[in-house]
Amino acid sequence: MQPLIQMRVPTQLIPGIARLLRYPDADTPKLAAAIADEAMNTAHPCQEYLEAFALVAGTSSLEEMAEIYTRSFDLNPDCVLEIGWHLFGESYKRGQFLAMMRHHLQENGIDAGNDLPDYLPNLLDLTMKLETQDAIDLVDDCILPAMEKIQSAMKEGAYAHLLQALFLIFTAHRMPSEVAHA
Repeated sequence: MQPLIQMRVPTQLIPGIARLLRYPDADTPKLAAAIADEAMNTAHPCQEYLEAFALVAGTSSLEEMAEIYTRSFDLNPDCVLEIGWHLFGESYKRGQFLAMMRHHLQENGIDAGNDLPDYLPNLLDLTMKLETQDAIDLVDDCILPAMEKIQSAMKEGAYAHLLQALFLIFTAHRMPSEVAHA
């Protein structure tokens, strides 16, 4: 059996990634660079993907980033960031999930704004407020299964790098060392 990686999960990167997964704004290039720099300090496998995203964000105009975001998430239904949609489709169970997530967001002081409560950045914000085991359960039971579907549909591009970085943050510590550093 291959040894498991013994590394610290860089949860400090999650709030910034959540912001980067929202519609881009004037702060996106600076934030992307800061998160990539922070990841470099962790020596975590997510670092190269955050650097790739930061490179695109730093060399693209705000209009170009907005277009990349729209093409990545809004125009491709297989890549929407509404986690419940990937888990339940348009079924009654999604409605229950939305109601439950709205309750948890409100209970933890997170304003979903105009977004649905199952929007990935909202759920990432929620993971930072929950008790550790509850956050792990949310990631394992909801976020990761939906991310796998999104990632299989989004093969390349700046936001594919960002999603891969997030996926590695959640999973690299569980992988055999040869796989995590591949």
